Amino acid sequence: MLRPGSRPRLRLLWVSRSVVVLALGTTQTLAWASSYYLEAIVADPVSRELGISATAVFAAFSAALLLPAALDPAVGRIIDRRGGQGVLCLSNLVFAASSGLLAIAHGPVLLTVAWLVLGAGMALGLTTARLRPWPGSTGVTRGTPSPPSP
Repeated sequence: MLRPGSRPRLRLLWVSRSVVVLALGTTQTLAWASSYYLEAIVADPVSRELGISATAVFAAFSAALLLPAALDPAVGRIIDRRGGQGVLCLSNLVFAASSGLLAIAHGPVLLTVAWLVLGAGMALGLTTARLRPWPGSTGVTRGTPSPPSP
């Protein structure tokens, strides 16, 4: 007979972490596919449909790629104070909003706005949020600096 708190607890902890890793891996794959890699699929059809050059479509997307660089410090501070779970959840809502804007874009202005909203989603869900440890997930507590890179 097992004592309370022996092996079953370790097994439950392993299952819990496995579920979290699987969920994060799946959501990150979907987030990257529906944001960063989306441009490669839709650039030509969008440029034809809107009557603008593919260069203009890629320029708008390039602006979206610059946005995470500007937003990452602020996102990192929010994650340090509140944890990453809420930020990752918010990123999904922002990705959904950008997809809706892309769907209704009828010209270069709304297309650029849609890509910029997508860039904000990237800042929330693709970079800082997934790279910073969540408090309690690996023994790191809030406010504890990450160890320096080798």
